Amino acid sequence: MMAAKETCVNPKARRQAAASKDKPGEASANRKGVDDPDYENITLTFRNQDQPKSSCSPPKSKAWARPSSDSAQASHWLHTAFMSLCVLLTLLSIILLSWVLVNNSKMSQELLDLKGELWNNVHECQEKQKQSWSRISQRIFERLGIIKNGTEKLKTLSTDVTQIHNQLSKIFQTLQKMQNQQSRHLSE
Repeated sequence: MMAAKETCVNPKARRQAAASKDKPGEASANRKGVDDPDYENITLTFRNQDQPKSSCSPPKSKAWARPSSDSAQASHWLHTAFMSLCVLLTLLSIILLSWVLVNNSKMSQELLDLKGELWNNVHECQEKQKQSWSRISQRIFERLGIIKNGTEKLKTLSTDVTQIHNQLSKIFQTLQKMQNQQSRHLSE
């Protein structure tokens, strides 16, 4: 594991930082603020894992030490836990997907059944409608036949009425002639 960076602001660390900056070959940017009393010099030091957190000593000769067997086991355990979690999530995803597909299949079957029922109902309604229209058209044709027969009867009745009218006219004329003749006989 990597060594942690730590910021130390104590007088001893400041003196060490000032001494390291006075070395030749350092950039002039590192020397900025050395003479300024308000400038606070902050140095970063690495803490060894074996040292307690409160110490701020400069790093020892092992700046990047190889991880101990405990940290290797922890790393291995972490890797194994992460892989187990990935496998678990994958299995959970597969189970969820299977559940969705099964429900989708059930829903599809229900929709197909509903479609079949609707189709049968529509077909029955169409048949009933055809039968109703057939009965209605049959009744209309029967009524039209009656009307046609009635019209023909009215035509014959009309001719009969005309004949009766003509006969009544003749009778009336004959009666008038008879009355005229009687009134002539009486006046004579």
